[in-house]
Amino acid sequence: MEKLKEEAIKDIVNDCTRKVNITDENLINNTISSLCSLNENDALDTILISLNDLLNSGRITLEDVYEQVPSILKLNPEKYKSVEDLIERLKWIKSMNMDHPAMPLSRNHQLVIEVFDNFNELIAGKFDCYYTGGLMGYLATNHELERYHGDLDLFINEEQLLALKDQIDSSLDFQFVSNMEHKEVNGHEYKITYKDTPMSIGLFLFERQIDNSITTKEYYFENQNTKGQLFVDEHHFSKDYTDMSFSDTIRQHNGMSYKMMSLESIYNSKKNSRPKDRYDASIIQDDVNMLIDYKLDAEKKNNYNENHKPVSNSIIHTIEQLMSEDKYSETNNPKKR
Repeated sequence: MEKLKEEAIKDIVNDCTRKVNITDENLINNTISSLCSLNENDALDTILISLNDLLNSGRITLEDVYEQVPSILKLNPEKYKSVEDLIERLKWIKSMNMDHPAMPLSRNHQLVIEVFDNFNELIAGKFDCYYTGGLMGYLATNHELERYHGDLDLFINEEQLLALKDQIDSSLDFQFVSNMEHKEVNGHEYKITYKDTPMSIGLFLFERQIDNSITTKEYYFENQNTKGQLFVDEHHFSKDYTDMSFSDTIRQHNGMSYKMMSLESIYNSKKNSRPKDRYDASIIQDDVNMLIDYKLDAEKKNNYNENHKPVSNSIIHTIEQLMSEDKYSETNNPKKR
């Protein structure tokens, strides 16, 4: 980081620590070093979030915050030119739920792409699966990543779940994890974690019908602790809705192939949702066929749900039994991976 920006960070940290009566020189110097190690955008975001936290806790006043504005603006003068710009940035950070991220934004963007590419290389197009979620809109439209991405989401044919687990078990970078002990109706039955990072791939399960339409499934035990009766909520999509939502277009990213939900389907699911989802929808809006979006809304009347259906002899039972045996084997054979 340029000398001018380093001096700006030192001024902000020294002034704020003085105002909140922090005198630990090691803590102060470590904070300065940590901020200086970030790129200019991550450093600015971190400072805005920290000042907002101090303000909300009553440790500093609004006047104290405004005193830091000239120094903050030195961090990225081309992008932020006024206090109003900083206020808008903080509002955006909060609307995206980015006020206490697990890592700097630039690192998050690097990591989510690293996971995406490495996972696509691992599965090598061998599975009936489709990515979904906000990240895919950015990639499909070649738009620079902007917000924080906590994980990736993948629809996968449940008939291939065991084959996917076997593929993951052969990898040194990924691990197949069950959520069934604490999962309720909503959420992922399984996720795939990456190395020792907080990034994961959440799995949504589906079944293909004879006409090639898709039924998504949400499994849950009546009692998670004892793994009693297993139930499933089924969401049956019509053939037309499936065709408009699940695209078989083979896409490429960094030389790796993948499939994803259609842009129209992603837009349709986000356009009236949470602020960060509406923001994702606005990013891809110009690339969306609005006629298909309208048809998706109209076709929803032909979809239907079957809830709380008891299940026996399912892939879930098989996977849970195998994972229970794996856990028992690892406990009794510590040297076994």
